[in-house]
Amino acid sequence: MKWWVFILLPLHLLAQETYDNCVDIPVQNYQVEYDADKEYYWHIMGPGTNGFFALVNTNGNTLSVYWPDSIGTYVIAVYTTRFGCEGDTSYHEVLIEECPYLHLFFPNSFTPNGDNHNEVYQIGGRSADEIEHITIYNRWGEKVFEADGNIPWDGKNSPIGLYAISVFVNNNRYVRSITLIR
Repeated sequence: MKWWVFILLPLHLLAQETYDNCVDIPVQNYQVEYDADKEYYWHIMGPGTNGFFALVNTNGNTLSVYWPDSIGTYVIAVYTTRFGCEGDTSYHEVLIEECPYLHLFFPNSFTPNGDNHNEVYQIGGRSADEIEHITIYNRWGEKVFEADGNIPWDGKNSPIGLYAISVFVNNNRYVRSITLIR
């Protein structure tokens, strides 16, 4: 009677990377040891597996990935076969965390002059959807625009000049200046 012994090898954890979604993450390259007799099969699991990440390239033992700004944990798995038999499996974890600081872009001017360029003033950036309230004042401190949320200001019935914008987001107040140009 023959006894077969199967040895289960532990999975290899290559490393863990952590990014935040404050800026775009450059293309990342991952590589495992090369063996000419092996075939390599790459898989990515996590919230981005529904098309939120871009698989740039796979070339045998090398994988290039453009990670999304969507927060979550992604796992890269690679397994090999050699002469039709399953071989090594390795895992690599990529964690994308929420940006630890507010990310807003305040344009300093706009030109509502009918040319279809810069017609409205609107705050941009990844945190723009978190804006709770906006108030815009003219140079005499009179309120000329007010909105709950990041609503664009068209500047209608307002003369050229300098204005102040007050923005509430995450219980913080930010004040900037705006120049209306025609």
